[in-house]
Amino acid sequence: MGTSVVLLVLLALASQTAAKPRNRFIRYPSWNNKMYPIWKDGDVRYKDSWKGGKVTFNVGNDSPTLTGAKVTFTIDLEFPHNQRLQPNGDVVWAEDCTVNGTKYRESEPVYPTQDADWEAVFPDGTPIKKDKKPAYVFVWKTWSQYWQVADDSSSSLTIDTDDIPLGSYTMDIVIYHYRSKERFIPLGYASTQFSITDQIPFAVSLDQVNDIVAGDMRFLQNRAIAFTITLHDPSQYLSNADITFNWDFGDDSGALISREQSVTHTYITTGSFRPHVVVQAVIPDKACDPPVDPRTEAPAPTTLKGPTVKAAALASAVPTRVSTKATGLTVNSAPSDTEEDNAEDEASAAPGAQSAREAPAAAEPPSPANRGNETPADREAGTGAKPAVTLTGQAAVAVVAKRDAGDDDCVIYRYGSFCTGIEVVEGIEKVEIVQIDNAVMAAPGTNRNVLDITVTCQGSLPKEVCSMILDAECLRPIHTQCNTVEPSIDCQLLLRHFFNDSGVYCINVSMANDVSLAEASARVNIGIGPRLSSPGTIGMVLGVLVLVLALGMVAYSYRRFKSYRPLKEDLLAADMQDSRAYVPSRGSMVWKLLNRRGAVDNCPLLQDRPV
Repeated sequence: MGTSVVLLVLLALASQTAAKPRNRFIRYPSWNNKMYPIWKDGDVRYKDSWKGGKVTFNVGNDSPTLTGAKVTFTIDLEFPHNQRLQPNGDVVWAEDCTVNGTKYRESEPVYPTQDADWEAVFPDGTPIKKDKKPAYVFVWKTWSQYWQVADDSSSSLTIDTDDIPLGSYTMDIVIYHYRSKERFIPLGYASTQFSITDQIPFAVSLDQVNDIVAGDMRFLQNRAIAFTITLHDPSQYLSNADITFNWDFGDDSGALISREQSVTHTYITTGSFRPHVVVQAVIPDKACDPPVDPRTEAPAPTTLKGPTVKAAALASAVPTRVSTKATGLTVNSAPSDTEEDNAEDEASAAPGAQSAREAPAAAEPPSPANRGNETPADREAGTGAKPAVTLTGQAAVAVVAKRDAGDDDCVIYRYGSFCTGIEVVEGIEKVEIVQIDNAVMAAPGTNRNVLDITVTCQGSLPKEVCSMILDAECLRPIHTQCNTVEPSIDCQLLLRHFFNDSGVYCINVSMANDVSLAEASARVNIGIGPRLSSPGTIGMVLGVLVLVLALGMVAYSYRRFKSYRPLKEDLLAADMQDSRAYVPSRGSMVWKLLNRRGAVDNCPLLQDRPV
């Protein structure tokens, strides 16, 4: 029961401690609190720290970082929607608006430029050496140190990671905005996580030509796969390293050692495989660089004696070298984050830190807990040998032994490994156009050219076939048609296309299924002749001619072989009387002219009476 009560009391105290607002930056002994006030999280004054809305912060870094390399942090300020950032760094109103009863016009500065007749300094009193007074001051803090940067609304900080223990860390940032003479207002806090590792960070991409679904880790048999490695080395720490890649593709094809970041491999059988690669980098050790000749050595800048700092998270609170694109920056060691630990972790900060452009960061005296701060000369004088750097690189099926940097002519070994699982399946390996037949089909008023294309394939059977008609240069698509198909077992298809115009065309035929795509192309010349050359038209004309000839022959036979009827005297007299009384029509006259042989009937020799 007593134990339960004690636990409850401890939990209550912990909850109160967690709920208590904290400063991310404590009041350092040398901090100018009047010029750079420190507000706790949740302070109501943050609501009015910027006119027109709240400024948000986009913070990032380029970790994971290989130990010994540099890590870069970036921050961009994002202003309210009714404001915009000018190219010169000023923030103006994007439109006419009213804020808290005050009217503002478009393009009017949100915060007009103030009197610049004063000496700008950082929070710890270090002068800011800039021609233009800074609009923003960023104070970065990690590893119980802080860096001060004067910059515009976008800023960055680059620091070294030498002698920093491996692990994950948090970089805290407080952002100040210049308002008036000797007055900066905090806009808020931000933070970002970063990590330091002894494994080489890199990414591997697997690509295959005509891969239907990229990223599904399914690839085709008998087709090359490209394995491409992209090293994550933004600070170019590995630029002078000798890097080799040891590949094992998991199909018993043997190991491949290469210095190229891209290799190809073809799996000739189907199944599941686990390719993996081990990356080895041999890096020149900077500690082995020859010492500078004292006769030519430049005068060293003044170095302030650094404070003694207690930091539970680090083996030693080591100041690091700093580089930044900002024109003004200083670095100082600082006490721990919590105000409650000030009594235990109290540190005496230097009254003024020199600018990073003038002098290196404050350094501690050599100690067993902080040998990383010693110079190469100190190391040689103290022990006569370089400190050993050991690393363990691990792959899926092999363990890389630790190497001592001191045994290999002043080099440092770093390793990285990658392993993944893939599936190799059979796909459509080849598509071929084996025959093209061209014919002309007649239609009322026009002709259409029919193109029959016979296509075959090898490998797995397709589920869809697409035909694309392109121009003569095979660049501009004219017509595309896709259909679901069920080809025969021997994978043969007949595709039919109709053309209304003549010319040269490109035909592209592609076949696809769930895992593969294959295609073939051909160029055809479509020629459509005159209309009478069409078989239908010629047949119709010949039919009409035959019909006319047949009618002519019937008429001729009728006139030639019709039966003879003799003329009688009484009929002849009657006809003559009728002819006097009747005027023949024009049609009958023409008919009589065509049948002049009727006049022969007037000859008496044709009568059955004697002459």
